Formats: sequence, structure tokens, C-alpha cells
Amino acid sequence: MKTRLILATLLASFTVIGLNGFLTKPVFGEKDLQEKIDEIAEAEAKYDLFSGSVLVAKNGETIYAKGFGYANKEYRIPNSPETQFNISSVQKTFIAMMIMQLYQEGKLDLADPLAKYFPDCPYSTAGKIEIKHLLNHTSGLGGYRDNEEYQAQSENYTCIDDVLPLVYKQEPAFAPGERFRYSNAGVLFLKAIIERIEGKKLKQVLDERILQPLGMDLTTFFRGGELLPHRATAYSLAEDGETYLRVLSEPSAYAGGGIYTTAFDLLKFDQALYGEELLSEKNKKIMFTPVEASPHYAYGWVVVPFGGTTVIYHGGSSGGFNSEFRRYPEIGYTVIVLSNYEGAAFELANKIDRMLLGLPYSLATESDLYYQRGIYFQRRDNYHKAIEFLEKNTARAEPHLPSLYQSARSRIMGEFDQEKAIEQLDLYIKLADESTRPSAAAAWWRKGVAYEQLGTLQKAIECHKKCLELDPGFEDAIEALKRLETEEQ
Repeated sequence: MKTRLILATLLASFTVIGLNGFLTKPVFGEKDLQEKIDEIAEAEAKYDLFSGSVLVAKNGETIYAKGFGYANKEYRIPNSPETQFNISSVQKTFIAMMIMQLYQEGKLDLADPLAKYFPDCPYSTAGKIEIKHLLNHTSGLGGYRDNEEYQAQSENYTCIDDVLPLVYKQEPAFAPGERFRYSNAGVLFLKAIIERIEGKKLKQVLDERILQPLGMDLTTFFRGGELLPHRATAYSLAEDGETYLRVLSEPSAYAGGGIYTTAFDLLKFDQALYGEELLSEKNKKIMFTPVEASPHYAYGWVVVPFGGTTVIYHGGSSGGFNSEFRRYPEIGYTVIVLSNYEGAAFELANKIDRMLLGLPYSLATESDLYYQRGIYFQRRDNYHKAIEFLEKNTARAEPHLPSLYQSARSRIMGEFDQEKAIEQLDLYIKLADESTRPSAAAAWWRKGVAYEQLGTLQKAIECHKKCLELDPGFEDAIEALKRLETEEQ
């Protein structure tokens, strides 16, 4: 379930509305675009939903670049396009580029097995996991950052090799190439492979291969205690849901964090991907092409058809930071949103993308404020606090549909007050139409889960069947129905 949620998060902004019918792009003047982007971003900042920097470019020319909120609230230092943010998993695009450069130079093969570089690796599949599987997350490996041992010792790790023994303890979940499973452990191995081939630390390789050639002077690895003059401080909501507190722990520079950069520097990297300074056209095509087992994730990049065009992108989130780096090569747009508020870049980037492509979008309102606060606490398993915010929206004469669904979801995930959750889902289903997300099918499945928790199995089965009438491929309902019908026999 966790892997499915990670991929769903990566793809969420590109699956809200059908992908057909948007072949003609809207024509905006540059001033119109600037005003529209500013209107969207200002609304997010007005309700304190966003703090960070925004950059939008067309064919490499910056259309819009502006900072919002504070890089450091305590000293009231404002954010700007030159502020450095931890980009978290966006750094995977750099790792993929360096691996592809080594491949281009004949220093490795994408079919090289893990065992070639890590002969002591205890995995039974170490001889079958290939570099390409690490690149597109089909290795079967998982993560390591949520591991209790890692959390307890993270401040003591000084290099990649310190972490590998911990990763070795986690046997792959499936055969390599079988399916997609987002894996920070796999990327950690890629970083170690780069160091072993080059005989240098990753920071030096990154500097020599990407940062220095492109003049990305404000991009660097960061370790706690170092002085970084333009660095943003990360903030996370306090328990009251009203104020922001400084995040004290610094994400490590292993697979999911540690690289700080600016919106302007990321634009330099974006533009280099259009030429052959870093990688040949032939090898860029390999890097940007997903395979059947991983239909949306290529080598270090998510590649998705959207709005009649293609978006190539990656997002990142850790330690209070959130980043979105989105490229539309067929129409020339680049959207970069970097934030020092947890989760804030994702929502803002979604709205900017939709505006650029002529798709429906809305400006932030008070309802968005309560909804985002509710989702924040839901993700932290604080379901009662989540409901407190979500139901500020559901109590309206015309209830906010996403809040209605998530209020019911919080009750079901918390396994309390399921009758109220069923009541809310009934109203949601009544008000939903074909464009509503989550779908009515998802609401029927949630109802089934609620009835199952109440021990009313026949009603649960009926709900799951109704879900499958609306969406025959709904996997959670299929699995639940199979389980419940087996229990009844």
C-alpha cells in the first residue's frame, strides 16, 4: 500500500481530469502569464499555504520568478529565487544523469548486476538486480529511512558505506523487473556505484560532471553545522494547526535529501537537458523512456502524458521541505516550485501547470486552508485533529467535497465513528459526478471498509461490488471482495 501511495502522489496532479481533448494549447501573452501565475501564488501565500520560490520559464527564458514568505522566520529573511532549498528526491534526476554518463563512457553497463559492485551483498537476487532496475525502481528493494535503527543512528552516519549494512538487512520484496516499488535503498546503491567507479566522493563527482560545467554555483551537498548563506530553514505545522515550527532534524545526503539548490540553478540543469552537453540524444531517450514494469517511471524521472502533451518531472519531500521540478519539452515550459513548508510546493505547482495547459484550476480559499490542514494531520495519524479542520468545510450549506471524503476517510483509518463516516460517504456519492476525485467508486470501497470494521460483512460485500460496477479494475475492492467472500464460505 505504501508504495502505491508514493507513486500515486507522484502522479496525482496529472490524473485529476481525463487526458483527452486538450490538444490545442492556450495562447497567453507574457504579461498575462505573469499576472496569472502571480495571482495563483499570491492566493496560496495569503492563506499561509505556501512559503518558497516559484519559477516558470518558456523555452529557457524566465517568465516569472518570485519568492514568498520567509527563508528564516526568526530573522525575517525573505525567500527569493536565489534562496537554496533542500530538493529531497529531485536529486534522483542528478544521480540518474551521472549513471547515464558513466554508461555513455563505457564505464558501466545498465545490465551490470548488483553483485558486481557489492560482492558481499547477501540478497538472493544480488546477481539478478541490474543497474537499470535500480534506476526505474523495479529492483524489489524498499526504503531505509523509516527504519528504527536508521532513525536512532542517522546522525552517526558519515558516508554511504555506513548505511549499506542496514540496507542489507532488508531482503527484496519481489524478483527484479517484476513491478514498480519506489526505493530509496536502490538509489543509495546507485550513489555507491558512482563513487566506486570514479574513486571519488559523490559530491566531487556531482561538482565535476554537472554543477561546474553548468555554472550551478548555488547547488551543493549540505551537512548539518555547515554555513550556507542562502539556505532556507524548513518549517512544519505545530500541533495547533495554526503556527509553524522550525524543523530541527536535517535530512541526510544519502538517497532522499541533502542537496540544496535554487530555482535559477535548476533551470540551468533543465536547459542542459535539451542539448548534448551532459548526455547524447540517444542516451537521453533511454533515460526518459519507461518500461512495461514501470509504466510511468523512467530512469530518475516520472514521464506522464497530460493535457495533450508530456510532462517529465520529479518531486521531493523530506524534513519540512517540498520541491517540484516539471518539464514540458514538447511545448517548452518549465515549472519549478521550491518550498520550506511541508507539502506546499505540490499543490501550487499543480495549479500553475493546469493554468498553463488551459485546464480548470481554482485560487486558494479558506476551504483550501482547512482542507490542507486536515490532510496534514491525517498523514500524521492524528485523525481527530484532521476531522476538526475538515469539518469546518463539511458544515457549510454546500459541503466541500474533498473535505467530506477525507473526513470519512479519517474516521475509517482511525477505526472510530464508522456510522458517521458511512453517512458522509453517502452524501459524497450523492453529490459526486464523473469528474469528482476521489471517484464515487472509491467512496463505495471506503464504505465497504467501514462496514467491515463494524462487522457487517454482507453490506461490506455489497459496497465492494457496487465499487466494481463503477470501476471494474479497482484493485482494493477486488482484494477485499476476494477476502470477504472466502471468510463467508
